Amino acid sequence: MAQKQGPYATPVNVIWENILFIPIFGIIDSKRGQEILESMLTKIADVKSKSIILDILGVPTVDSAVANNLIKIAKATKLMGTECIISGISPEVAQAMVNLGIDLGDVETTGDIADALRLAFDRAGLEVRPKKTAA
Repeated sequence: MAQKQGPYATPVNVIWENILFIPIFGIIDSKRGQEILESMLTKIADVKSKSIILDILGVPTVDSAVANNLIKIAKATKLMGTECIISGISPEVAQAMVNLGIDLGDVETTGDIADALRLAFDRAGLEVRPKKTAA
């Protein structure tokens, strides 16, 4: 499936072996949520991904419809054997989700991409550490 072009195109990128990254910007309505889901599932099947980082830092608001789309995406990826990590949870989004009573269930969430990447690396049995320099 060709990726959507335009102001809210959603690329699915391989950022490390078996780890995908999807930055999401703008509004996630049901049509866009379905497009994101289809792109993700196709890429997961193509590269046999074990972790996927869904970064929502660029999503201005999260309501119950957006949260339901995120949950649907996470559940579908899990059915394919891929763990979804949702990153970019801002304080405002966290507060909105709590106020709306939205429960993401067992979906892992992080505040930023760096924490999500560390979690994905940990799941893959990898670690990042400072390079040793000659004394």
